[in-house]
Amino acid sequence: MMTIYSKKLTSEWNLAFEQYERISGFEPMCQESIDAGEMTAREAWISNIRWLEAVVADFTNISTPE
Repeated sequence: MMTIYSKKLTSEWNLAFEQYERISGFEPMCQESIDAGEMTAREAWISNIRWLEAVVADFTNISTPE
């Protein structure tokens, strides 16, 4: 059974957020904002992707021993 991330999202958006969580290991953010009508699914998606990109950038900037 597919996890329901938001009752206001289409099944396609819920599937996309389910795949985001499966691949990233992080629960999608902004679900409450979608339900409250403060963000669209697209805005929440972009916010989640930008957050992931920032995390990856943080990792790539870590100095490691030679």
